[in-house]
Amino acid sequence: MNNSGNQNVTGTSSPDKVQAVASKAEEAVKKVYKSTGTPDQEQVQAVASKVKEAVKKVYKSTANQMHIIDIFTTLCLVEQTHTRRKPRKKENNMKSDKEMELDKKTYEKMQPETREGNPIKCKIESYEGIFKFQTHKEGIPIKRIVVSGSAGIGKTTLIDKIAYDWALGTCQTLNKFELVFVLKMRSIKQASNLTEAIGHQLVAKDSLDASALEEFIDKNQDKVLILLDGFDEFKIASLDTSSFGSILKVLSKTQYTECWVVITSRPPLDKLVNKSLVKKPYAHVRVKGFSNTNIKEYVNKFFTEDHDKARRLIEQIELSDTLSDLAESPMLLLLMCSLWAEKNTLPDTMTRLYKSAFQYIFKRKERNIKENEISEVLIRVGKVALDCLISKDRSFDFREGDFEKSALDEAMKAGVLTSERIIDGLDTYQSVSFIHHLFLEYCAALYWQSLINTEEYDRILDQVAGKLTDYSCCSRYEKLLQFCCGENVACTNRILQKIHHINPQLVLVYYFESRSKELPLENVIRSILTDGIDISKWNNDSTNAFFHFLKQVAALCRGNDYFSEVKTLNVSNFNLHRFVEVLATSIKLMTNLERLSLKYSSLTVANTDQILSSLASPSTLIELDLSGNETLGGSVSLLAPQLMKLKCSNLCLTSCKLVAQDVSPIAKSMKDTLVVLDVNESRALGGCASTWGPELGKMECLYFISLIDCCLEGTDIEHIAMALSGVSTLYYLHLGKNQGLGGCAEMWALHLKGMRHLKEVHLGKCSLRDKDVEPIAVALSDIQTLVHLNLSWNQDLGGCAEMWALHLKGMRHLKEANLSLCKLRHKDVEPIAVALRHIQTLDISYNSTLGGCASLWALYLKKMNQLKELSLKGCSLTGGDMEPIAESVSDMPNLVHLSLSDNNPLIGCASSWAPHLKLMTKHLKRLRMGHFTDEEEQHINASIGLHSPILELE
Repeated sequence: MNNSGNQNVTGTSSPDKVQAVASKAEEAVKKVYKSTGTPDQEQVQAVASKVKEAVKKVYKSTANQMHIIDIFTTLCLVEQTHTRRKPRKKENNMKSDKEMELDKKTYEKMQPETREGNPIKCKIESYEGIFKFQTHKEGIPIKRIVVSGSAGIGKTTLIDKIAYDWALGTCQTLNKFELVFVLKMRSIKQASNLTEAIGHQLVAKDSLDASALEEFIDKNQDKVLILLDGFDEFKIASLDTSSFGSILKVLSKTQYTECWVVITSRPPLDKLVNKSLVKKPYAHVRVKGFSNTNIKEYVNKFFTEDHDKARRLIEQIELSDTLSDLAESPMLLLLMCSLWAEKNTLPDTMTRLYKSAFQYIFKRKERNIKENEISEVLIRVGKVALDCLISKDRSFDFREGDFEKSALDEAMKAGVLTSERIIDGLDTYQSVSFIHHLFLEYCAALYWQSLINTEEYDRILDQVAGKLTDYSCCSRYEKLLQFCCGENVACTNRILQKIHHINPQLVLVYYFESRSKELPLENVIRSILTDGIDISKWNNDSTNAFFHFLKQVAALCRGNDYFSEVKTLNVSNFNLHRFVEVLATSIKLMTNLERLSLKYSSLTVANTDQILSSLASPSTLIELDLSGNETLGGSVSLLAPQLMKLKCSNLCLTSCKLVAQDVSPIAKSMKDTLVVLDVNESRALGGCASTWGPELGKMECLYFISLIDCCLEGTDIEHIAMALSGVSTLYYLHLGKNQGLGGCAEMWALHLKGMRHLKEVHLGKCSLRDKDVEPIAVALSDIQTLVHLNLSWNQDLGGCAEMWALHLKGMRHLKEANLSLCKLRHKDVEPIAVALRHIQTLDISYNSTLGGCASLWALYLKKMNQLKELSLKGCSLTGGDMEPIAESVSDMPNLVHLSLSDNNPLIGCASSWAPHLKLMTKHLKRLRMGHFTDEEEQHINASIGLHSPILELE
């Protein structure tokens, strides 16, 4: 398509086109006559057919104006409570081995979506996936789907795309629906009825046979899809279920329960997802916007006839993380394309982007209009917008009389405001709305800026800032505040003074938005440069703003001690290439820095050397984490001089692709300081420990070494163990996920015997077999200091414990054992309990085959009379298992901690097992369980009390 064909791709229609579409739709349904009395079935079907054709014309016409076919939006499922999708391919059910750790703690942290019955988080390839959710137990389709996402991210476009595809009949999933209704929530009231809203928004009310349409919907609920757009614009202060019309009754499933409903909203969702409206089961889908691929595809389609222009725009977007973030929004990407088509340049802040966008929109209609004239119009309509945003009613459905007439006319002419005719009973009026919510917020901010140095400005600031502490309201005002800070130092200083103690990310983003050449006040600076800074989970906007802030403070505050407050700095998970200079300059000023994490930051050896060189001398650094910087592998010798100067005690180089030649410079440069060494996932170290293993013995202070997933083989252990046997300080040895150790322990286990000071050994996920346990147990039995043995995730040990468990009996010094994820069966529990009757902590979590048969194994737990802690988490325990477990636990006076969480079969049957909790907690001091429904909690409360100090609900 050419540029001119895309200039109106704004996600909405101009006023005259909207009116034209409405007129065509009205004419299409004029023939639908209004009946008197009860309609017969033939009449009902005829009315439904004519309404179907009428709304199809509306959707096709609207989509053609919006160029829906060019929009590509990626969806991502972020929450699905006790639901599941239709069966998927096996590879989607588990994460890669790289993402799995060895012990239950990491399993819980990184793998919640892979365990049966837990919320699923996964990418949905197309919107058709949102119609395929089912309840977990019964497999019943989930017909209430909540679609959330930030402003301008593509929620409305998604709704229009679904309606358009249904109208064309091109989507097989949608073809099952006889009727699809798209309704804007901003035009709906609490008491609005479905057919009434259809008459207001889609077809002419005076030509609609409401009773016939209602009857068709009632008798064909499974064939009706209702798409409700913009719940966050729904004008309601508080819900009153007695006043609900059929639309809210559909949401709350008290009417038309089998109709399909998709509803969009900006977060937070607390006013939508609650006991009054959307209740479980429901599906929650988050619109993430465009991926990098989508952005490139969209830009190339926009500039079909100028590929060089498309290429240069894509390069410009990719050079700026801010623009990359903004381009994820379909609406903002469209604006970028339009601006690039005209000016070949792009702004670098939200405010500048929207300022340019408004100038572009106005100048399309009136080329000679001046910038101050545009601002004046926006400020005048912004007064109405701001009043709406800060009012309790928050009605985004305006009347013409709300605006000054001249400002209204100019804004309507430009297309900033749109109008549609609304018939509400006997009242007919023109409903006015902004073309997008972000446009409303920008205009509101301009008006607010105009009030600076007035009591009214401060009153509004107090009101808005007070809401930021309330999570349910916070996001409603974030963009308003950001726009208010845009290129306005006075407003920025006032706002930062109010919020600096609430949210450091917002402080930085707003300061960046101001583009101020001055520093904020001292208390604002100190709210950012604290003793602990962690931006590892921040988005690109916030991270960019953080480095802008560092640069400003470092340049303008020379001689000040702001940076000396920082003791911990974590700037992981971000491409640091563009900010290495700023980071190095800032770190040089952090004279008391103790912990530095630069994980997964795409650092080169030169980058790393520059940063480490900037650290204070003498160094105060204790911990250094460079994990995930793969280019460091094979080049650690170049960093040795800096490592030697640092003298830090903890070094983490996980996933740095280390090779054998890297071990020696680490050992030599840090031989008398290094206490903790983590070189996990250095797979090139496997099979060649004869060359690098002896170097480990040079680290005289080593206390902890982790060699997880290093592709170690049996022949490697001899060289590692021999070197480390002379390190008297070594207490912890992690060899997990080295699957080459399985099946050959008789070759390597005996070498562990010389490591006489070990306290903990991890051999999780090493593919160990029954024959491996004996040589391991024999070797470790002579290490009197050993208290913890981790054999988790060795699934070949399940079902044959009678062949290997007895060998553990000789490890009399052992206090803790981890046998989680070993596929243990009921017959394994007795030999394990007999052999480990002396230990104090046993973890057999996530052995799901123990569920449903506790009567066969629970009684053997009593043999472990020294046991203090027991984890049965994620064992698929059923209500019937609770009684035998309770009976055994009640006879174990030393057992004080018991975990039964993540046992999903317990959900829905608390009435059968809750009474046994009283006996179970006879000696316990802590009982961990999952969350349950209100009804189930009542049963628990009746047994031991929900507020019992013993009970801990996860």
